[in-house]
Amino acid sequence: MDIIRAKEIIATLAEGIDPITGEILPDDCVCNKAEVVRAFYAILNEKPLKSKGKSENAGKPWSSNDDALLSEMYKNGATKTEIQNHFKRSSGSIHSRLVRLGLINPD
Repeated sequence: MDIIRAKEIIATLAEGIDPITGEILPDDCVCNKAEVVRAFYAILNEKPLKSKGKSENAGKPWSSNDDALLSEMYKNGATKTEIQNHFKRSSGSIHSRLVRLGLINPD
């Protein structure tokens, strides 16, 4: 299910309508409780969070060319910031890849 459809369902419930049948929900339905309706609208009006500090290439696979260049940069004394900026990856990602390549110890 995509987020648009999920929001449509929640909006319909917030209006007191069964999203499957289109029938009005009974007064004693939990979806008609004030706190639940407020929760529905809080979710519907929530602004998406910007991913703070998430690197542009986060989660993307490393290529063999990336590995070769990372190794070369590391061996030639590039700073951590230079490496991070070049690959657009986090410090943790760079560290993990250097460990995987056997260039540093895991600690």
